[in-house]
Amino acid sequence: MGYPDGYYYGQGRIICDTSTFSVGDTIRVRSMTDSSKVWNQQVATVGTALVFTVPCYDYYKICTVQDIGGVATEVGGVYKTVDYGQTLFIKVLDKTTLGGIQGILNAHQETSLLNIGDEVDITVNGSPWTMQIAGINIYNPHEAILVSKNIWAKSVTGNNYTSSNLRTVAQAFYSDINSNERQYIKQATRQCYASASPNLQSYSDYCYILGHKETTNGSYYKVDSQAQMPLFATQANRIKTYNGEALNYWTTDWSGGSYNSLTNTTGASGEATNNNQYGVVPAFTLLADS
Repeated sequence: MGYPDGYYYGQGRIICDTSTFSVGDTIRVRSMTDSSKVWNQQVATVGTALVFTVPCYDYYKICTVQDIGGVATEVGGVYKTVDYGQTLFIKVLDKTTLGGIQGILNAHQETSLLNIGDEVDITVNGSPWTMQIAGINIYNPHEAILVSKNIWAKSVTGNNYTSSNLRTVAQAFYSDINSNERQYIKQATRQCYASASPNLQSYSDYCYILGHKETTNGSYYKVDSQAQMPLFATQANRIKTYNGEALNYWTTDWSGGSYNSLTNTTGASGEATNNNQYGVVPAFTLLADS
């Protein structure tokens, strides 16, 4: 193939499994020792593998290439050395789908490939809905917590989250997610304060509402075991809109009397009586299978 004698010794093959990619995605194989050696191929049919024949004894990055802001950008990826005559079967790690993020978590590469604020569109009731990575490895190793970018619905609440309308809305959101995407969501054990005493309660759901400490880090009966999501360390990221307008949205925690805690339209800590109708912002957890 025109390479100097003594440097490359024959060829190897890289076969990329395209079962998780969309038609038109570009898969790139690039030498890490010589940036001029790049192979690109587009997925023609989902489920049809792509085969790259490359010089062996070299170190390669295998990734997807996406148009981000008009710039062809490498997304995700794995790094492999190909031996003489070797055939490597690769699933490229792509963070634009729940399946891709799950693959990254399963490969234990979340700290290098995922970023706080990364967005992924899921299908809810047949339409796209944007989620953002709010936390990585907050409560478990190889974990990503995703939160809705905006308010999904409006609802009243009650002192007891575990039997409230908020929880019902979060559970309905989960049920409305496309089943191919829903399969990656892991059940998570959560805690919140409910009613007087205060009373710390635990529950397990697939989709849930974040606690007060996880959003504003506010003082209304925050659960000590929880941590503010890194996404919400910036106040602007705590502002959520409903039909384009900023709106208060509930957190899970009671704040005293007939009041519940919330995040207000400026992204600050707040509270309101539980018969107010404010926003519901669902969240869910992805976790490595092992």
